[in-house]
Amino acid sequence: MQWLDKDGELPQALGTVLDKSKVSLSLADLRMEDAPLVGVNKAFTAMTGYSASEALGRNCRFLQPAGGAGPVRQRMHDFIANPNLSEGKFLVPNVKADGTPFLNLIYLSKLNLRNEIVYILGSQFEVAQRGDDALQMYETALKQDIRSLREVVGELGMVMLGTYEQLASSHSIIAEMRLSDFRGYL
Repeated sequence: MQWLDKDGELPQALGTVLDKSKVSLSLADLRMEDAPLVGVNKAFTAMTGYSASEALGRNCRFLQPAGGAGPVRQRMHDFIANPNLSEGKFLVPNVKADGTPFLNLIYLSKLNLRNEIVYILGSQFEVAQRGDDALQMYETALKQDIRSLREVVGELGMVMLGTYEQLASSHSIIAEMRLSDFRGYL
């Protein structure tokens, strides 16, 4: 896991768990202005084509196309602003470093430290060009990673909010996308 130099407080144990993951993962710090990414793993850089130095310190909106992500951006903002929501899943049009557009299925989970939500853990999955088998492998790997992360953050005095129910909705989100006008973004 590559970290933003500023965030020296992030425990090494958390980075170790995230870096071992084959799932694209990022960590944003809500205490910093515009909630920039403070951690990205190798799977994130491989999927997006952006190096860690290009991604760290920036809000993840930099992945959105020039015209924006449409209504999903407001839904993501509402999720982050709502303290009663602990996790969410969003289908977002994104663009890789080389300009290639793709649909990104993003799972967000809030990490709480001393009753304050301090981090948002993001997991990304490229929907376009992937089938149901790849989605199932992603969900299985993500569930395993979340179990490992819960153990580590618990030892660090943090609480990873939420449950696994959001993962079960991936197939329905993708089906809705196929029926919607998301193709206009690609």
